[in-house]
Amino acid sequence: MGDNMTCKKNELYEAYHKLLKLDSALHKNETCQCQADDFTSKQKYYLKIIDQNYRVTFSQLAQETQNSKPTITELISKFISMGCVYRERSPEDGRVYFIYLTQKGKSIARSEERSQIQLIEHIKNSLTDDELDQLITLLNKIL
Repeated sequence: MGDNMTCKKNELYEAYHKLLKLDSALHKNETCQCQADDFTSKQKYYLKIIDQNYRVTFSQLAQETQNSKPTITELISKFISMGCVYRERSPEDGRVYFIYLTQKGKSIARSEERSQIQLIEHIKNSLTDDELDQLITLLNKIL
């Protein structure tokens, strides 16, 4: 009985390892196209927040990320020099600047989501409808 359990653990480990390798390969494929490898996961997180909040201000971004305004100002300056974001003065209030993503910034902010979509597509295309239902049931059971 113990040997069978060890065998199952090894099979599960191997299958899980293959899934991670596939995810990593899809991710690498995606990130090469937009230089996302040069960005830390924290920087990608900030770009995602900017992407999700239309016309976000420095103050809103500081509040949303629980950072100080000077920290955000420094971060945005770095992003501007990297060609990921640009800032525009508010037409209503000249003291306020809005932060927008450039095309490069959008591409990096959305790169993770695109590789996840590719992984889901690969799984969906590899299984029958019944197998897909079973996988969803099993994933919901363990997560």
